[in-house]
Amino acid sequence: MNDQATGMDTRPAIASDKGARLNASTLDQFLASQDAETPLTQYIGILLRRRWLVLGMILAGLAVGLFLAMTTTPLYRATATVEIAREASKVVDLKGVEPSSSGNNQEFYQTQYGLLKSRSLAEQVVRNLRLDDNDRFLYGYSGGAPADQNGADRAAIRKKLQSRAASIVQKHLTITPVRNSGLVSVSFDSPDPEISKKVANAIVENFISANLARRFDASAYARQFLEERLAQVRAKLEESERSLVAYATRERLVNVEEATAGTNGQSTGQTRSLASADLGALNTELAAARAARISAEARFTQARSGGGTTTEALADPAVTALRSLRAQLFAEYSKGLAKFKPDYPTMVAQKQQIDEIDRQITGQSSGIARSVRGTYLAALEREKALENKVNGLKDNVLDQRSRSIQYNIFQRDADTNRTLYDGLLQRYKEVGIAGGVGTNNVSIVDKAEAPRAPFTPRTMLNLLLGLLAGSLLGGLLAFLIEQLDESIVAPHDLEQKLGIPLLGSVPIVGEGEKPLELLDDRKSALSEAYLSIQTALRFSTSHGAPKSILVTSARASEGKSTTAVSIARNFATLGRKIILIDGDMRNPSLHRLLGLSNKQGLSDALAGADDIARLMQPSGYDNLTVVTAGPLPPNPAELLAGNRLADFVTELLKTFDHVVIDGPPVMGLADAPLIATAIEGTIFVIAAKETRAKAARISLRRLSDTHAHISGAVLTKFDARQVGYDYAYSYEYGGTKKTGLAKLLSR
Repeated sequence: MNDQATGMDTRPAIASDKGARLNASTLDQFLASQDAETPLTQYIGILLRRRWLVLGMILAGLAVGLFLAMTTTPLYRATATVEIAREASKVVDLKGVEPSSSGNNQEFYQTQYGLLKSRSLAEQVVRNLRLDDNDRFLYGYSGGAPADQNGADRAAIRKKLQSRAASIVQKHLTITPVRNSGLVSVSFDSPDPEISKKVANAIVENFISANLARRFDASAYARQFLEERLAQVRAKLEESERSLVAYATRERLVNVEEATAGTNGQSTGQTRSLASADLGALNTELAAARAARISAEARFTQARSGGGTTTEALADPAVTALRSLRAQLFAEYSKGLAKFKPDYPTMVAQKQQIDEIDRQITGQSSGIARSVRGTYLAALEREKALENKVNGLKDNVLDQRSRSIQYNIFQRDADTNRTLYDGLLQRYKEVGIAGGVGTNNVSIVDKAEAPRAPFTPRTMLNLLLGLLAGSLLGGLLAFLIEQLDESIVAPHDLEQKLGIPLLGSVPIVGEGEKPLELLDDRKSALSEAYLSIQTALRFSTSHGAPKSILVTSARASEGKSTTAVSIARNFATLGRKIILIDGDMRNPSLHRLLGLSNKQGLSDALAGADDIARLMQPSGYDNLTVVTAGPLPPNPAELLAGNRLADFVTELLKTFDHVVIDGPPVMGLADAPLIATAIEGTIFVIAAKETRAKAARISLRRLSDTHAHISGAVLTKFDARQVGYDYAYSYEYGGTKKTGLAKLLSR
């Protein structure tokens, strides 16, 4: 009856089925995204699987730490504190003798630390404390005794002991700068607390003394160097001065010193020859005479062109008075002409007075003009005389200058030597003053005291270091072995390394236990595991479990026979008719496992036996029939190469619901790939920790080359205790045994 006939609406049912498929797909996607392990989970899993190795390395590290703590000689540490300043207090600012240290110059402190650990300082401490005679110091570190030195060279022995003592001082001396300060801790370790105290104090005291000695040696070296240089420069100065005087005497060069103002306001002495000085003086007078002549010439020219009237005549008081008087008389004469005639006696007298005054004015002006001319001629004569003398001195100066070239060379040499000598002498005096000032940049803050407790060994620290080293080494070895190990240990390894679906994992069977007996117990972990595999097979194809199933493995003894029997039994308990076939015709094992006869079986069927029913044997379980391998053929591959196996399986499926074949291993044989071509589904069995991933991949590639349909893999002999709590819990649910982390969580 169709849906329309019944009048029922099937759309809600269809929508419900579609929603269920969507929900299932979403769930699958979510589970797939959450299936990958986190790196932390992987690391914990590796450590749990290799826990005995890690625990062994931890115990070994603790044992080594304890051994070192028990066998190490106790050492006592004494510490003295000193302050190292970058620069000493400067009583005298002496630059250049010692290198200056800037505020950010870390090389200064590194140099001081190196000096504290220097060999020379250690040897000085050995000599001061006579440590080469102290057997406790020389042999206390190793716990040995001095060797017999009878008959040996005592000087060589003494030198050897001193060298050994200095090496011990350097080795056990610790320099620790205090951060962000100029303080330095100087520590020394020895088997005797008093020795530690003495050596630490001796180190800082001798360091201060050596520092002062280096400063004094530096100034002493500078003084010695300056003395040698002063003697050399003094000899050069005397020689250069003698050469200068001898040349000046021979060439009759006489120089005079002149004082001139320098750039800083101070007078600087300069020398000039007498001829140059005379030439300078005459040249100055010549310039003055030339100026006077020019002025006189100008007045003379004016007087000559003005008819005797000159500026001097106009400015002369007598001429001025006469001109004033003439003006008065001329004014009266002009006034009288208005009344009288020129021949009037009064007018004639006035005219005579005016003429007399004119004669006087002319005579006075002529005298002044003659004076101007005389002044001009005298100035001209003086100028010519001075010019002649200057020209004569010029030749003399030029001659002296040509002869003064070598003189100037001698003069510069002498001046240079004198300047160098004065500078060296001043420096020598400064170094001499600074050499007697004992300043130091190192001072003792705290002296060392005898320690009350040993500094080493520190047992707890050694144990902690041993624990840490053992843990790290154990972890590294665990990860290294895990990376090198290609065996498949856990179900997730199988899926990651082989890339095929996992049908299930089967726990390892303990010693003395029989798999068939455990399969009879429905509550056993083995039985539960194979029930889970049966469930997975039922969903491996669209129509349920494959009708024909091949169980194979990469190599022998991986549990494929037990797996084949378990799968067949579990399907038989569901009421299905199952036939189990032993397909390993080279090394059959199914008849021994089930206690059956192997006189006839699969080899007979493939050889052409007509009566198939006589090859079948009851297994002792309901709905389960068994066909053993039968007589071993000379070449099983020839029997499997044709279509006889496929025809045989097809014939069996007419009577039985499922055909399960316990096949041979894949590696090295052609049997399993040939069987897989005639079977609907192949189950690949892998033994945990026994089968290498590379071998399994090669086997799967051979099956894939024959177009075999691999339904999935089964991991057998799986020890959940070596993997983790998640797997162990699934196998021991409801049981009484607990392993691994489950035991810890149950406490």
